[in-house]
Amino acid sequence: MKDISETDLKNNLPLSCKPGMKIPVHVGNTQVGGEGLTIMAGPCTVESREQVFSIAKAVKNAGATILRGGVFKPLTFPYGDPLLLADAGTDGENLPRTHILSKQETLERAERRFRYFAEAGKSVGLPIVSEAIVADAIEMMEPYVDMFQVGYRSMFNMDLLYRLCKTEKPVLLKRHAGESIRSLLGVVEHFYARGKTNLVVCERGVAVPHTHNSASRAILDIQAIVALNEYAPTIPVIADPSHSTFKRSYVQAMSRAAIAAGADGLLIDVHPDPEHAWVDPLQALNFDQFGELMKDVRSIALTVGRTL
Repeated sequence: MKDISETDLKNNLPLSCKPGMKIPVHVGNTQVGGEGLTIMAGPCTVESREQVFSIAKAVKNAGATILRGGVFKPLTFPYGDPLLLADAGTDGENLPRTHILSKQETLERAERRFRYFAEAGKSVGLPIVSEAIVADAIEMMEPYVDMFQVGYRSMFNMDLLYRLCKTEKPVLLKRHAGESIRSLLGVVEHFYARGKTNLVVCERGVAVPHTHNSASRAILDIQAIVALNEYAPTIPVIADPSHSTFKRSYVQAMSRAAIAAGADGLLIDVHPDPEHAWVDPLQALNFDQFGELMKDVRSIALTVGRTL
């Protein structure tokens, strides 16, 4: 965190690094950064109406305050999400079909999922947050979502940033796994300089040369939570222990650590049948596991003077 200099604080980050108390960001009927912790929970991918309605009910009953879910998924490979494919079949060589839908076709197909995703949130009284990956999707998404997410792959997507500055909806900004706190706050400064200040930042994990697990892509940077509260004390910060660990058995412990370190909330993958999730099945919690996590979070919240 030492790469943020006095010159940065004065000349490069004067808006995002200003002193003061936490300024809550309003998301639908709730807020992030107030006395109460925010738990954003739901599926990594919205798969069906039945799936997202069942998840909405389960996470609401367990104490979640925002329903998260992905419709657009910027996957490493193009074959994992049926939203992007003209059909789910395979060719004669047992390889995925390469008939990838156009951007316009993808937007049209996505709207149906956003519609029942929003209906699921309203059915239990939870606002919803979802990722936008292209600026062209914002107009379509706006009637449905209560908060836009900028994923770690899109942190420097300036077309998307410019378009999000024109919406009144709040933005959840994830740090890229290879970028510093300085770079993250630089993106925040781009928003602030354009008058967009209802932002929440998310620690999503950082890439490292090696970990104890050769399959790991990132580790949760607990120190980043402390640093963000130090350098940008007015901006709410949450942690994503699901995507930072990619390991279900680690999510609960990392959630406890993040809240103890001063995070204003968590972003948690929840699925009724995690092993069969369309995307990222390794870290999603089932309903019982999420309920246990929420019990732990309540205990830690009391210890650090927060509510849930």
